Amino acid sequence: MKTIVIIDDDLNLAEILSEKIKFIKGYNCIGIFPGPTSYLANNLKADYILLDILMPDMSGLDAIPLIIERFPETNILIQTSVDDTDALFTGLKLGAIGYIYKGSTQSELAEIFEITQAGGAFISPNIARKMAEFYHSTRTLTESVTSREKDIIDGILEGYSYKMIGDKYAISIDTVRSHIRNLYQKLSINSKAELFNLMRK
Repeated sequence: MKTIVIIDDDLNLAEILSEKIKFIKGYNCIGIFPGPTSYLANNLKADYILLDILMPDMSGLDAIPLIIERFPETNILIQTSVDDTDALFTGLKLGAIGYIYKGSTQSELAEIFEITQAGGAFISPNIARKMAEFYHSTRTLTESVTSREKDIIDGILEGYSYKMIGDKYAISIDTVRSHIRNLYQKLSINSKAELFNLMRK
């Protein structure tokens, strides 16, 4: 049985979505939360998280790296009521595996779960094009990363602290921070979580 958590400040819509999931064989909604803060405080692990974008306590986009850092095996599907290509694309870059429309029928939800369980990602052609353009751009940017910056990336991915990286390569912590700022700018990312997601693609 695959477990699902819904994070949405519109609890009525969340309950309707939960009812639809109840009748999909092999899936069970184990919790509804009004925002990412309450979900993270509860620390409830699930196979899927259906995540709204616009919420008062924290944006769903801001929550994605936090959720992935705590539960790296969790599949995040963004909930949306409109085809906001830019926001959905940002969510995918941050680690979401697709999205669902809030008005999706039970059969549509079942299809999305089936696609993602098979290792696929549920995205529209417009977003697929944006993803292709992004990864082409990322490959080009990665080629421009210096050997020292590659060392820094390796250190971060291995879980080293800034001090440990500095000690390993005989450079100061300030120099490590400077390299990291340059890397984030080159790769168009803002956090370690985004770096992890980018490097595992």
